Amino acid sequence: MRQWQGALGARFPLLVERLRPIRRADLPTPVAHLERLGRALGHERLYVKRDDLTSPLYGGNKPRKLEFLLAEALRRGARTVVTMGALGSNHLLATAIHGREVGLRTVGVVFPQPLTEHVQHNLWADRAVGAELVRTRSKYLLPVAVARTLLRLRLAEGRAPALVPGGGSSALGSLGFVNAGLELAAQVAAGELPEPEAIFVALGTGGTAAGLALGLRLGGLRSRVVAVRVIDALLANRPRLLHRLGEIARLCHSRDGRPPPARLGDNLEIEHGFIGGGYGAPTPQGEAAMRLFSGEEGLRLEPTYTAKTAAAFLAHARRTRGPLLYWHTLSSADLNDLVRAGRALDERRKIP
Repeated sequence: MRQWQGALGARFPLLVERLRPIRRADLPTPVAHLERLGRALGHERLYVKRDDLTSPLYGGNKPRKLEFLLAEALRRGARTVVTMGALGSNHLLATAIHGREVGLRTVGVVFPQPLTEHVQHNLWADRAVGAELVRTRSKYLLPVAVARTLLRLRLAEGRAPALVPGGGSSALGSLGFVNAGLELAAQVAAGELPEPEAIFVALGTGGTAAGLALGLRLGGLRSRVVAVRVIDALLANRPRLLHRLGEIARLCHSRDGRPPPARLGDNLEIEHGFIGGGYGAPTPQGEAAMRLFSGEEGLRLEPTYTAKTAAAFLAHARRTRGPLLYWHTLSSADLNDLVRAGRALDERRKIP
């Protein structure tokens, strides 16, 4: 297994030595200047952080978190990981793909979402890599369904499965984005891009935004993290985000005895204006962003997370001249073989 390397290890060596993350991401991911998009908008300082390239197996923001979460599952001797999310969850698929690579089976407890083409493709890919899906009627029924699934697997396997939270957004998983913030600070210092005025990232379960905000602060950047809400405000709001941020900061400093940075969260804001009809529901602004990013830069977005985040990024770019960074969290890995294999399995099941 490849040795893990990251800026977090230099900052918190005792913590990283204890956790022993496994390498599932190719880091650092590049930063690119969005020149053609900038010309279309009349804005010369637009940039993208290409986290779609974290892994050729399945990229996006999830491998950064899974480096810590799967390491913990293996350390505990689990055979199976249980996680949760929407029906076409990117996190679930990433966990299944990367888990399989290290010998772990994935069971996902899922709630309904609109059946877009992206969701259907994820479902076929889930099937191809052997993920088991446990369906619930509502996201509010997830806790009971997860508890039942954990008990069933413990009885069947004779050992406890590992629980990976939705989106990988525990304090442990979010260390991957503390590392990402430190990584970006090093890229700014190296002159790869100017210090962004604002960094736009999707806000779902919150681990990405909170971890990134802390990493930027630790790296000495003054950039604001604009977390673009894509789920219900009951689940994604400032008190919850600040609570998550505090958990991550305490974990970071749990081995060195130093206090967390003061004024946590003052570089973090939530953008509520681009969710449209709710989680997974496409929006006109998001669809326009998908066309613009694809046409000008060849970057693929999807309706649930990245299109809404990109729409907020574009709206801000039209109002300001400062340097802005869009953090691209969707995997660009080619899943066509998995999609075809999963579809074939589905079709065989339908044959009487």
